Amino acid sequence: MGGILIRQGDGTWLEPLEAGYGLESELQEILASHPELIPGVSSAAKTCREFQSDVGPADIVVVDSTGELTLVECKLASNPQIRREVVGQMFDYASRLWKMDVEEFAAKWQARTSHPFILDEVDGGILLRGALARNLADGSFRIVLAVDVINPALKRMIEYLNAMAGPGTSVIAVEYSRLRQGSVEILMPHVYGQELAEAKSVRNSREVTAWDDGTYRSWLQDHDSENLERFDFFLTTALAAGLTFAGSTSVHPAGSLPILSRRNIRLGTVSFFYFSGQGTSVEINLGRMAKLSDEELPDAEARDLFLQKLRDIPVLLEVAANLKTSSFASRKPNVPLSMFSKDAIQKAVDALGTLTGA
Repeated sequence: MGGILIRQGDGTWLEPLEAGYGLESELQEILASHPELIPGVSSAAKTCREFQSDVGPADIVVVDSTGELTLVECKLASNPQIRREVVGQMFDYASRLWKMDVEEFAAKWQARTSHPFILDEVDGGILLRGALARNLADGSFRIVLAVDVINPALKRMIEYLNAMAGPGTSVIAVEYSRLRQGSVEILMPHVYGQELAEAKSVRNSREVTAWDDGTYRSWLQDHDSENLERFDFFLTTALAAGLTFAGSTSVHPAGSLPILSRRNIRLGTVSFFYFSGQGTSVEINLGRMAKLSDEELPDAEARDLFLQKLRDIPVLLEVAANLKTSSFASRKPNVPLSMFSKDAIQKAVDALGTLTGA
C-alpha cells in the first residue's frame, strides 16, 4: 500500500500489508457499528443492516438525528456486480424507500433490528418524524457505494451519477482499504464524489427555513393563499384552547400543535404539511397514546368522548374510525386544510380539549 509507513519498535519503518475482506458482510458490520466512517453521517446516527424492501435487503440504511437518510451498498472487487449491476441495485433500493410511509419505515426497521424506532425525538428543534417523512416523500437520500477497491471506470460512473442526480440525492463511492501490520489492523477510507455532494448540500442548506407561525403564514400568502385564512383560524382557535404552534427546520413548510394531557404527558401532534398537488394538509397523530401505560393515558371516558366528537366532524370521520380500530396508532389519512370549514376547525379543537383537559 504505497504512501503509508508504520514505525516499528526498533525504529524501522514498514509498509502495511493488504488485509482485505473475506466477505462483504465484514465491511458491512464495520460500517454499521461505526456510521461516522460514512461520509456525511454522524456517530449519533442509527443503522439497520439488511433493511427489507420489495427487491431484497439493502445492506445498510442509516438515519441521522436530523432525519437524513443514507443507503449503503457494500461490494468487494471480486463480486461480478461491482461495475454495473450495483448502480441499478442501489437506485432500485432507493426507489422502494421513495414515498414510503414513515410508520411503515419504522415498522420495517423494528422488524429487522428488534428495537423500536422512536419517531418523536427532537434534535436542535427538528422533529425526527417530520424530517424523515419529508425525506422519504421527496426521495432525498445519500447513496454510498462502499468497496474495498475502486477502479477508474466505477469512479467515473459514480461521479457522473452524482452530478446528474437531483439536488436532494448524493451518490458517493468510498474505498475502505483494510491493512494489517502484525496484530494491528487499519481501515483507510478514500472518498470519491464528495465535492459534488458537498456542493449540493450547501445549495440545499441555503433553502432550509426555521418555520414558525410567522414564516409559515408568509409562505402560505405566497404559495397557498386560499388556505391562509383557515390556517390563521386554526392557530387562533388552538391558542384559545391552550395549544401552541411548534415550527420545524426544513426545506418545506412544516409545523405542529403538540397535544399534552392535563398531566403534561405528550399524546401526539396535529401537524401541518404542504404536499404538491394537494396543498396544505392536516395530520392528527396520536401514536404516542398507543404506547402509553393505562396510568399515563387520559381516562377511558375522555378517549371515547374525543372519538365521538371527531366522528361528528364529516371531514374527520375516516380519521376517527382509523384511530379507534388502531387504538390510536394510525395517523391516516392526512386531510387537505381546504376541506375544513371554520365550524370543523372549531369542533376539532374542542375534541382535542377532551384529551388535554382544556
